[in-house]
Amino acid sequence: RSDFARAFNSGYGKQVNATLLTQYRMAPPIGNLVSHTFYDGMLNNGDRAIPDIYANAPSPFRSAVTWLDTSSLGENANHQSDRGISIYNRCEAEQVIDLLKQISESGQFLNDLSKLRDKDDALIGVICMYAEQKRLIRQKFNQGIWSDGFKELVKIDTVDSYQGKENRIIILSLTRSDKQKSPGFLRTPNRINVAMSRAMDRLLVIGNAEMWKTHNKEKPLGHVVSYMHEMGEGAGYKFMSAKKTR
Repeated sequence: RSDFARAFNSGYGKQVNATLLTQYRMAPPIGNLVSHTFYDGMLNNGDRAIPDIYANAPSPFRSAVTWLDTSSLGENANHQSDRGISIYNRCEAEQVIDLLKQISESGQFLNDLSKLRDKDDALIGVICMYAEQKRLIRQKFNQGIWSDGFKELVKIDTVDSYQGKENRIIILSLTRSDKQKSPGFLRTPNRINVAMSRAMDRLLVIGNAEMWKTHNKEKPLGHVVSYMHEMGEGAGYKFMSAKKTR
């Protein structure tokens, strides 16, 4: 636990602490998902207007929360671990690049999205749960050919570097996927919480949903999958099957 968590839960902390229970960053479906998964439903949504531009977005970004499920790709969805301590996932990296290409080539949507930029802040954040995945995606991104100015709109980093930051669109690469369905540190609530609560307008999760439906259904991501299924598209939650990239 962090020093703050220890202080907050200490005897003194329990006497003087206060919890902020209204958030103003996230679109309501994102806020509700975070509230249900990490705060026992106690986190409320404050008033915040969501820009009316997402009807023209590429289809994976039309719902507030979308899970791009790689389980349909079989063993190709699994991560690799031949680069040392950290793992990486080529399948998910390719899905990230394909999603970014869809935005880069979206015409009117990209134009409308670009108008929301505040100073030099990125509008699209790619959060990686593992450092090696960040390096792989950055490499592929830097090798790509993008529309003018698009690179400046994108930030690619690890979840540990994202505390306190936010972007209009977050693409989250879970990375971990194997036959054993081992959750690794994705069992840790605070890191999953940080990753999912950085999104302002749209949250897109890339990962093998089957990892979290049975073996790990009591883990944070298991609760996320269950909640999204329960609430459905009408409430802003959508599952899409990943396809082989171009």
